[in-house]
Amino acid sequence: MNVSQIVTRPLIPIAAGRTVLDAAKLLLEKNIGLLVIIQDSTKVVGVISERDIIRTIASGRPLSMPVDDVCTKRVVTVHGNSDVAEAAKAMNKNTIRHVVVVDDKGKPIGVVSMRDLVGERATLTAILQSDEKEIFHGGD
Repeated sequence: MNVSQIVTRPLIPIAAGRTVLDAAKLLLEKNIGLLVIIQDSTKVVGVISERDIIRTIASGRPLSMPVDDVCTKRVVTVHGNSDVAEAAKAMNKNTIRHVVVVDDKGKPIGVVSMRDLVGERATLTAILQSDEKEIFHGGD
């Protein structure tokens, strides 16, 4: 099973320069946990997650801050044609709950979450059929 088969929703971007409050409202409205931050309508400049917003609030920073100032700039991606086990490995290796799915040209086409991976019985089966030791223990 490849990653593009479990991308169930269209990509929900947020423009660079929008506020953290805008991001929080969009996450709530769309019932998702991560937004891809886009600049100049195509360039990915980062991602902002629920955790990033909580860190912003906990540190006393204003919700009027631009998402660009609080986002995660190192975006972890997987190719849409990759096996779902690759998404699981990327999440485990980077200790994250979402990966951005990209097409052949590197353009983001969606996001896969840990919830997406564990929510599909077929996905779980595919992950378990790959090298469990490598996925869950980093090859140790």
